[in-house]
Amino acid sequence: MKTELGIHLGLSARTARRNLGMTQAAVAERLGVAREVYARLERGHMLPSIHTLRGLCTVLRVPPHQLLALDASIETPPGRKRPALTPRAEPPVLNDLRKNLRGLSRSDLRLLNALAVTLPNSQRDETS
Repeated sequence: MKTELGIHLGLSARTARRNLGMTQAAVAERLGVAREVYARLERGHMLPSIHTLRGLCTVLRVPPHQLLALDASIETPPGRKRPALTPRAEPPVLNDLRKNLRGLSRSDLRLLNALAVTLPNSQRDETS
């Protein structure tokens, strides 16, 4: 599960750890987690719990806004785009569909989903 946030958090944690001259094992021990768990966090494969995030900020002496990529000085890794902060507008037909689906039973929803999956991509693109 590599997410933009996970990647930023991991890179920031790794940089801070190296600046302090600490090993992954030392940070993991102070956080009370396994070294493998901390290594996964640095690689961006997982996000920490709130409790662990707080401890990470303390151990690495890094403010939370830096780990959470809220600091404008944190750049997006090469080849990746920063996610848009504004939500995309959905087509009105999608809102109509949602309204109609709310009243259906689970079995009807499963049937409709099975039907939707079988539609060719060209037909799906026409409705978008």
